[in-house]
Amino acid sequence: MCYRPLMTPDLFPNKTLERIHWISLYLGLPDAGLDAAFPSEAACEARLYQVRWPDGPVCPDCFQTNVQFLDLRKVQTCRKCKKQFSLTSGTDLHGIHRGLRFYFGLAEEIIQYRQRGAMPTLRELQDDHGMAYATAIRLRSKLTKDLAKFHGGLLGRCICIDFPNLPPDMVFGSESHLLHLEGEMQRRRWQSVGIE
Repeated sequence: MCYRPLMTPDLFPNKTLERIHWISLYLGLPDAGLDAAFPSEAACEARLYQVRWPDGPVCPDCFQTNVQFLDLRKVQTCRKCKKQFSLTSGTDLHGIHRGLRFYFGLAEEIIQYRQRGAMPTLRELQDDHGMAYATAIRLRSKLTKDLAKFHGGLLGRCICIDFPNLPPDMVFGSESHLLHLEGEMQRRRWQSVGIE
């Protein structure tokens, strides 16, 4: 019997790129916090809609933009092929049982842990969010893999509002890029306590 880990630690080619990714996501989180930026479920849905379909909804089958919204069931219906699809269908958020605010908050928590080089324990997730241990395993793995995608995947792009800019003379992925981001993180810490 061979042992296979539930989640591989090497989602990135090297540690520098991994640190750059998670610090960039952390710096992209709203300054006032997620609850202030997305105070309701409707605000989370509006943000997901804006990120997923910036030019309006697109049918996943025939790629037409001529769709009709059915408010009662919160589904879009393609006028050409009659396919019904929701805001989350075809994404990692499809079939979620809790609201988007829960997943936004969980993603924020994972980003905060990962930028420190840690990971929330399964028991912490289970106790803090009132979920079964098996659910904690599945969600932590699923959300971490999605957030490890370019710009944090769909969920990361939803909650990270303002990604830090890279100076024009700096090479992406270099040690100087990492030092720049760590310096920006320190500057924001100082600002939060009134030093700068």
